[in-house]
Amino acid sequence: MYSAETLKNTVEKLKMAIDHYRAMNTDDYNICISEGNSKIGKALNVSLAPIVTCANCKQCMKYCYDVKACFQYKNVVDARARNTALFMENRNEFFNRLHKRMMNRKKNFYLRFHVSGEIVDYDHFSRMVETAKLFPHFTIWTYTKVYWIVNEYVKRNGGKREIAIPENFHVMFSEWRGLRMDNPYNFPVFACVFTSQGEEMPKDKYVCPGNCNICKECKRGCIIGESVNAHDH
Repeated sequence: MYSAETLKNTVEKLKMAIDHYRAMNTDDYNICISEGNSKIGKALNVSLAPIVTCANCKQCMKYCYDVKACFQYKNVVDARARNTALFMENRNEFFNRLHKRMMNRKKNFYLRFHVSGEIVDYDHFSRMVETAKLFPHFTIWTYTKVYWIVNEYVKRNGGKREIAIPENFHVMFSEWRGLRMDNPYNFPVFACVFTSQGEEMPKDKYVCPGNCNICKECKRGCIIGESVNAHDH
């Protein structure tokens, strides 16, 4: 768990870096899209700044893995700041650059939105949905705690999850201790279980193996939109 001082310093560092890039012409820096890592495997992923873009993180920010990365590595702060600044200054260009990268993809057609950061507003989520429609050969997944934005999108677009959300786009409602989660459209749930603090892992859900490549191979978990339990991390 991070101290209040660590969280404050991390947010200040991120905001300063974001302001630096927002003062620049967006043509002078590029979007940062990762090719994957040891956990999610070969998958494109695009992130925004943690906490700064997260509207419902008062409970989880004290445990946020990306806060640790930002605190330790300057290049992580820079990448999150560039993406967030570009998103704030020119949302169309942000998605244009993402789509160009996706069009150039020759294999491993996976995209994860937001290793860090969150869905900012209704328009943001709408563009994520449109991305899934534009690239039906991609498996796309994301986790969110701004349940109300996703629920509003479904309400305005057919009233059923199966109608509003493309089949290749798996939106996981991230359950966290202390948060009220409204899930009227039965989105799959990714639940953090605090086993390190004595909580018992429920038996009714698939348990996250900690490596997305495993789920890609066995067709389980978030890759197919299945509710998942995870040990606190």
